[in-house]
Amino acid sequence: MRCMISWRAASAAARACAALLLLLLPGAAARAATVELFAPRPFGYFIGDVITHEAVLALDPGYQLAESGLPRPRPVTYWLDLVSARLTALPERAGGRRYRLTLIYQTFYAPLEPRALEIPAVPLVAADRDKRLALSVPAWTFVSSPLREIVSSRTANPMALQPDIAPAPYPLRDDLRAAGGAAGLAVASLLALAMLRGWGPFASRRMPFCDAARRLRGSLADAPTPEAYAAGLVLLHRAFDAAAGRRLLAEDVTTFLAGAPRFAPEADAIVRFFAASRMVFFGMDPEQARAVLPADALLALSRRLAAAERDGGRRTHAGPDFAPEGVS
Repeated sequence: MRCMISWRAASAAARACAALLLLLLPGAAARAATVELFAPRPFGYFIGDVITHEAVLALDPGYQLAESGLPRPRPVTYWLDLVSARLTALPERAGGRRYRLTLIYQTFYAPLEPRALEIPAVPLVAADRDKRLALSVPAWTFVSSPLREIVSSRTANPMALQPDIAPAPYPLRDDLRAAGGAAGLAVASLLALAMLRGWGPFASRRMPFCDAARRLRGSLADAPTPEAYAAGLVLLHRAFDAAAGRRLLAEDVTTFLAGAPRFAPEADAIVRFFAASRMVFFGMDPEQARAVLPADALLALSRRLAAAERDGGRRTHAGPDFAPEGVS
């Protein structure tokens, strides 16, 4: 009876001591945080290869990872660099925070034979107010292999420079034909555009109104003087003469328009032009002439004539002609 009582008392005391020891251990009352490492294959690596690790961390409720304790890109050892470290928050589970830590390493070890190397563990810290929890991404071992054999099994020197690979010939005949055709088309298009717009040698010989409009733009653009206005009338007279192939007078306008129907939409404005010219050079009444055909109307007429000359009559005067009060 005494022995049985002593054994029961000793058993109860042992259980009490074990419970007290568990209470005294730091973090014993809390569920342990988990760190799960996802690593690539552990073999077949050479100098310069990149190794990516992903670790998923699950913490107790209330804890969060201390970002100040995260690893920074740096040389880990003389042969291993931590290229980048990226932390991503994951959806919580059971009230606890979860993270994904992506670590990218690059190895610079050049072994003479296949050799096992270890990426060291990464310490981390989680905190809940004044409580701190030490975590660690576990170490990982992989096998690094040499790029070449130590002793060559062939007679050739493995370190000797090898000849360059000769580039395969590429036929350029079709490309040269396409480039020549494109260049010819570009030159033909440029010449056609020059003829259409009256550029360069085509300006005065083939398109006198385009040349006149270009020159009038500079002389009549801003507040022209009476002299500039008279010179502009002469300039447009010379364009009419060149277009008609002879001196064109007011009485010849009807015949001119019958032979050049592309200018027919401007018949009224052309008649007013000749009337204004007669007032300036024969009536000695420049003010009345500028009332019949102001300088801006003269400039606009030259532009419309140039447009009709370029387009061959496809354009017509869309807006009403300028008609001063009292002049038809």
